Amino acid sequence: MNEEIFQKALQGASKWELQQIEGLALARKKIPSWAETEGIQWPVRLSMEQCSSEQTARYKASLLQDIPSEERTLLVDATGGFGVDFAFMAPLFQKAVYIEQNAELYRLVQHNLSLLGLSHVTCLEGQAERLLMSQLPDDGRGVCCFIDPARRDGHNRKMVGLKDCSPDVNAVVPELLSRGIRVILKLSPMLDVTAALRELSGEWAVYVVAVEGECKELLLLSQDSGIHAVNISRTGISDFHPQTDSMSRLTYARQLSRYLYEPSAAVLKAGLQDALPGEKLSPQSHLFTSDEVLLDFPGRCFKVERASGFSKRDLKEMTEGLHQANLTVRGFPMSVAQLRKKLRLEEGGDVYLFAATMADRSHVLIKCSKI
Repeated sequence: MNEEIFQKALQGASKWELQQIEGLALARKKIPSWAETEGIQWPVRLSMEQCSSEQTARYKASLLQDIPSEERTLLVDATGGFGVDFAFMAPLFQKAVYIEQNAELYRLVQHNLSLLGLSHVTCLEGQAERLLMSQLPDDGRGVCCFIDPARRDGHNRKMVGLKDCSPDVNAVVPELLSRGIRVILKLSPMLDVTAALRELSGEWAVYVVAVEGECKELLLLSQDSGIHAVNISRTGISDFHPQTDSMSRLTYARQLSRYLYEPSAAVLKAGLQDALPGEKLSPQSHLFTSDEVLLDFPGRCFKVERASGFSKRDLKEMTEGLHQANLTVRGFPMSVAQLRKKLRLEEGGDVYLFAATMADRSHVLIKCSKI
């Protein structure tokens, strides 16, 4: 992509033409259906990086499909951005309103939505604080408001607390809830989930959304409850949402069993690790083990090939003939870099080594193959 842009620049292409080349290249991976739509116009790189992917936008729309169709009369996106989330949610509603304060994004989205066949939408340019309430009825039944507040201040520093976001969620949401409006908040995955729920009134469902194991979004849905750890991958979507009493069934392993499990990033972020099946190695490790393979475990699954302590003899036998391995430490008093130096191993390969602490506080090095 960079080479193509460089060559076009040498040929005298305008800034706009270069922006379109770069945007289309990024969209082919991030928003593939838009990349295949003739005439779509692309914003600057920062806006492309900040917008939702097609995968996560489709997932949000799937959550709204669970709402009865008669309760989907109006969608208002208060912070439209490049409009990816809006475009995938809007077809589910009788009417939809897009609000964006950035004039360039507003112009691009207004152009693109017509190409995407969304003729029932209204686009408004301006600040959410000024326009939002005027678009919402006093009786909010059937109305859904989507808010993805800006998470950067005037100096482009990342902000992860609700009080640091724009628009001010704490000022807007209570009024929306008082009208009976359903609210969807898309927040930074860096945000503390428990702290966010303490700031908000009412009942909320929490969705920690990861794509291919990497946390991307934190979604809060009003008028619902429960905590979900979601992972979107090439093979499908997994949604781990245990019952509250499953936390009390946690047990610790007295010894390592045949299989080892590493919870997904979404599970850990959602704080649901203690509701997972299997036995936990220790309170600090966040690793689990079982004698029977748990194919539905929300995370990575491994077969244990060997385990040892950390004496010189143990480590020599464990690494004999081994030149590279994927190293992970869990509840262990060394970093990956320190352990790699000690074991003299390069990164990569098909072998996985986990350094962990057992419930009796002993340290163990576990050699695994991925299932």
